[in-house]
Amino acid sequence: MNYNDPLDPAMIITKVLTKSDVVGNVVLPKAEVMSVLTRMNVNDQDLENGVEVQVHDLLEDDLYTVTLKLSGIDKPKYYFGSGWSTMKHSLDVGEGYVLKLYWNQLENKFVVLNFQYSLIPLMIPV
Repeated sequence: MNYNDPLDPAMIITKVLTKSDVVGNVVLPKAEVMSVLTRMNVNDQDLENGVEVQVHDLLEDDLYTVTLKLSGIDKPKYYFGSGWSTMKHSLDVGEGYVLKLYWNQLENKFVVLNFQYSLIPLMIPV
């Protein structure tokens, strides 16, 4: 994929990391994850067990494997479990860091958006 082309904003997950994200597992924004899940071909049962996904840091050419999980029935939470610790230390992130991930459907992986990119403009019907 050519990342100079505009990206679909519906495939981007943005999270400002909190202290608990840095110390433990990162809890991801539900609405953004649900938007991405429409293109990932996984269901809630898969996510309860954990789904391994790849995250590619293009600038460093590092590829991480993390487990995307769902917990809770009444208040569901999506988070990165196993693999997040390695990824956060390698990316050298801390509290307040803005983590942006793009779901590349063609390559079936997330890409860390730590480079300049543009978005596909929203089409508003008139």
